[in-house]
Amino acid sequence: MHSRRSLVGGATLILLVSGATGYPRSATVGHLIVPRQWNDPATLDLSPGRWAMDNGAFSGFDEGAYVRMLERHDAFPGCLFVSAPDVLGDAAATLMRWPFWSKMIRGCGHAPAFVLQDGITAERVPWDEVGAVFVGGSTAFKESDDVRTLMAYAKARGIWTHWGRVNGKRRYGLALKCGVDSIDGSGFSMYPDTNIPLAEQWRFELTRQPELEL
Repeated sequence: MHSRRSLVGGATLILLVSGATGYPRSATVGHLIVPRQWNDPATLDLSPGRWAMDNGAFSGFDEGAYVRMLERHDAFPGCLFVSAPDVLGDAAATLMRWPFWSKMIRGCGHAPAFVLQDGITAERVPWDEVGAVFVGGSTAFKESDDVRTLMAYAKARGIWTHWGRVNGKRRYGLALKCGVDSIDGSGFSMYPDTNIPLAEQWRFELTRQPELEL
């Protein structure tokens, strides 16, 4: 017999938005700081536990801009994580970058996020060193069973989980179902007034959507 249950319980995701948008931050909307943005951190509402820093590698990693970003935000507490530099679609190359950059991030007083890329397995993630895990990689990888397994591993260890490039209801639903803690997406930065309210609408709809349970 099939029973029906909610897709997810009362899960709450923090939406981290990059860019200079003045859209008000709240308990569920925070900042994602990225290199080469040059926003004055003193003018942002960097409430502890509602902001993080990304590495900008998706559009091309700039080492100098990344280090300057870390320096500019050094005096502001409560950063959720800083994503260590990664290589898109290449878990092996991402693992090679991890030792140096994760130590630098920790040296700045922040939690380093390991970016999950195509080819990574649970056995290869440096669980004892990560402060967070960040779902990167290709579309196929993001939506794979492997990612759901990795999210379960991270949640079992009490590690913060973040999912990048969430720009639609379907992927939002996947992230919500995996129980991730935060997300980001370029659409929220480009069209904040229209798209940021959509996230709350999606959460409302998806948490009330029944799902068949076998």
